[in-house]
Amino acid sequence: MRKGFFITAALIAVTWTGLAAQDLKGVVPQLSPMATDTYTRILQAAADIGGRKIDIQVVPFARAVYLVETKAADIESSLIQNPDKSKWAALKYDFSTVEIVKIVFVLYSNKSKAISVADLKAGNAKGLKFETDATQVDYFPFAISPSTSIDASLKKVDAGTIDGYLFSQGSGDPALKRLALKNITRQYYDTFSGSFLLQKGGRGGPLDAMLSDAIDKLKASGKFQEIVGPYAATASKYVDWQP
Repeated sequence: MRKGFFITAALIAVTWTGLAAQDLKGVVPQLSPMATDTYTRILQAAADIGGRKIDIQVVPFARAVYLVETKAADIESSLIQNPDKSKWAALKYDFSTVEIVKIVFVLYSNKSKAISVADLKAGNAKGLKFETDATQVDYFPFAISPSTSIDASLKKVDAGTIDGYLFSQGSGDPALKRLALKNITRQYYDTFSGSFLLQKGGRGGPLDAMLSDAIDKLKASGKFQEIVGPYAATASKYVDWQP
């Protein structure tokens, strides 16, 4: 019994030693400056707390997810979780156990056409054209086209080329204000859970555990609030305003 205990302990030690010896590769999507900065800083802080060296690159959103899917990156910070957990098994990545931040999604639509969010959630979007980020087209119960540019999609809505664009308030609103578009109205759609992305099979593993432990420690020290708090104030609670 005692011998078995020492063997198990040794295996755990080897696993964690090997994990700590490996540098991590992290990716952060290009979003609003505040969002990208927040996700970069919280990933770096988590790696520091976990005693891991990490190389972080900022890349286009779809590429960030692709790099984790193809195991060219270990962690992406961050992506909202698909609310339909029955679809998780088919994904080419895993969501971390720990949550980073709640993310409010907004429907940006053209002022000339009234759109009911309740109807959309019921799957009734017949005759309407919508876009969202290419990484999230499977998150909605109606047909929606992929987008690779916040600015381009908002301009399409403003021009009436498409009827609506669904995206996070924390990144969509800064773009809307910067572009000064006036033919757009906005309304609350839903709130999602934002977390890290891990390579497939990583949920529940050593890296996932390290991230959970690191976020707990960052919260206890107040560092988490310092990093994430300012962004969460604009991203996690719906702000009712119109351009």
